Amino acid sequence: MATITCVDYRRTDQRTTVLENPFWLTSGVVSCGAATAKGALLFSFPTAGQIIIVQEVIVQNIVAATAGNTVNVGSGTLATNAVTTGGDITIVDLDEYFLAADYVVTAATFLAPTTANTSDWLTATVASTTIAAPRAIIGAATTVPCVYATIGTAAVGTFRVHMLVTIVPGT
Repeated sequence: MATITCVDYRRTDQRTTVLENPFWLTSGVVSCGAATAKGALLFSFPTAGQIIIVQEVIVQNIVAATAGNTVNVGSGTLATNAVTTGGDITIVDLDEYFLAADYVVTAATFLAPTTANTSDWLTATVASTTIAAPRAIIGAATTVPCVYATIGTAAVGTFRVHMLVTIVPGT
């Protein structure tokens, strides 16, 4: 499989909750200029066998990017959870969760996948498919599932990604 060089934007302070209800994961702020042509690592799921249901995906544009820029949010894997900036993300699906066609570069706003463009995740969620990718992420200690973003050509702009997730109890 192809790989992409990683720039790490995970936030480890939001990885656990004592409640078994949905909670929001929020990535670090991604700098478009620093992550262009790289994979902005947003979230990783290193707990083997844990089932994470992805209920919502929101891209928050904080500072508008250069016109013509693109952002995709996809799925990949890391050799281990120790992979960080400079390491490799193995690409599974470049635009699994959010498509570049849904990205508005010139506004500070909140964006979600739309049915006009329909990411794989949105299709699976609408269909309420079984517990399988991309609606569900199954954690692993090696070949760790991750969510990452790719940025087109922007020299300026920042964004972060929010995911509403539920961890299936007992996993």
